[in-house]
Amino acid sequence: MSSEKPLLKNGTAGNLISKMDSQGNIKQVVDNEKEEKSSSFFGKTFGGSQTNWNPFRKKSGLMRVMHAQTKKNRVVSKHGRINTFSKSEDANESHRLLKDFFTSMIELSWSWTLFSFAASFYISWLLFAVIWYLVVYSHGDLEDVKPEDHTVCVDNIVDFTSCFLYSLETQHTIGYGGRAVTEECPIAVIVMSFQSIVGVVIQACMAGIVFAKFTMPTSRAATILFSKNALITLRNGSFYLVVRLADLRPTHLIECHVSGHLMGKETTQEGEEIPYHLASMSFGSNLDGTTDYIQPIWPIIVSHKIDESSPLYNMAPRDFQSKQFEIILTLEGVTPETGFSVQVRTSYLPSEVLWGQRFEHSTVAYDKDMSKYAVSYGTLSNFVQDRTPRCSAKEHDERNATGKQEERET
Repeated sequence: MSSEKPLLKNGTAGNLISKMDSQGNIKQVVDNEKEEKSSSFFGKTFGGSQTNWNPFRKKSGLMRVMHAQTKKNRVVSKHGRINTFSKSEDANESHRLLKDFFTSMIELSWSWTLFSFAASFYISWLLFAVIWYLVVYSHGDLEDVKPEDHTVCVDNIVDFTSCFLYSLETQHTIGYGGRAVTEECPIAVIVMSFQSIVGVVIQACMAGIVFAKFTMPTSRAATILFSKNALITLRNGSFYLVVRLADLRPTHLIECHVSGHLMGKETTQEGEEIPYHLASMSFGSNLDGTTDYIQPIWPIIVSHKIDESSPLYNMAPRDFQSKQFEIILTLEGVTPETGFSVQVRTSYLPSEVLWGQRFEHSTVAYDKDMSKYAVSYGTLSNFVQDRTPRCSAKEHDERNATGKQEERET
């Protein structure tokens, strides 16, 4: 008795959807419910004028739960965020981040960056206001009754507020003309010169931090798309794990190369258990999985050859339903606009790896009217079923080796 459950729509034709039975076999069936009813998670029908989608509204409780599920049991979320945090007992090591002050400032959120930008100026104005107050107070400029021949250090300074305003005017060379230092106090000349230097240094540092933060391609990863599923297919007699990716921007990343890792539990021959071991997986744009450097001028397929060196070599389709692991794919490149490096990640759980499927080659088509290649990103994740044997790559190689040996003997 087989219990079937819908897997996902592959977009190949009409109302066909892919369904997986209890043995892991995927087949195409007709989606009869599509014509009858198209409902949301809330039981309301799509379309019509009943509800309007607002992209700025806050996520409901259910949407927050769904968002949390995309990160559950993952090291890397589907959007590339690393799902880790530092324990509270390790907080005493955070002082090491101050040694790399510039990078730490760049990594702050924009709210903290703008707050630090304003605080650096206000603190410097207040600090030098106190220094100016001490200078004029020690010289007796704030006395109510002063000698007739008394010359003040700074004109028109009567209280601390005047010192604060003069500190601001001096640091930013505003020069309203109401307050000015005199030749009476050498210490006042030294303080004015020192504050001018400090003001220039603060402006240079904060401007550099803000400029570096503006030019960081933090949102560039949002324009890199990965297929929703990784597929295992047979190519030229060998098993391959394939993933399709695309760059939405017309100015594509340069010097792109892709790499992968498999995170899972490993046990050595000596009995050592490594709960979260990262095994390297080589990906490439060639059919045989070589050449990790790619040219993302349109959606391309990167493949990993499942051979003796692959961590997937001994895995059969049934293992993808019982074992726990995660395949992490990383794309690195350089933005041609700024020259900054970009690193984009995604991951695939065993339930997101489909056996015996291959991608549908419908993302690129030549348009004769425009004499250009038309790229469709909507079909990035479309796939069709193939005749990949439902056995591990090791078993497949052993069968081929046995068959070749029998042919030689005959």
